[in-house]
Amino acid sequence: MTRSNRAEVRNPILALPAIRALQALDPEIKILLAALLLDLRRDARFRSDRSWARRKVYVAAYWAAVSTYAGHIFRALHPGSARRKPHAMIIRQTGYPDLEACDWADASRLYGERREASGFGASAFPEAILLLGDISVGRISYNGRIWPLGEWHADMKPIFDNRHC
Repeated sequence: MTRSNRAEVRNPILALPAIRALQALDPEIKILLAALLLDLRRDARFRSDRSWARRKVYVAAYWAAVSTYAGHIFRALHPGSARRKPHAMIIRQTGYPDLEACDWADASRLYGERREASGFGASAFPEAILLLGDISVGRISYNGRIWPLGEWHADMKPIFDNRHC
């Protein structure tokens, strides 16, 4: 028996009303969501594979499901683009050319390398803004951690914490 070629059979997420609302969003927002979903899919797949290797079956199945759903939602937002290279993260910093990073860890690493090469030290080195497409998604502080946009406060959690790599 062959599998149906209907889109809603291959991607059951398409049957949900919320997906139609997501599909109606502004194209720039869809690009941002797509990039974040690809990142979520990659991270979840990594966690699933690691859990399988450690024989943590239920945790592995959970992360595999997260990865699958992230991929389905990504494809609902951008049909036919599953094989296309996702938008790179851009590190934008006053007085320096933009840098292109492939993920959060790479952005943190590139910023740290630039800081070390500058010779300014952490206190004098400017923060950077991290963009997906043309949309700002975070800022990189002197220590290489990536934070949500806006003012820092004591209970704020970083988007990416390079201490845990």
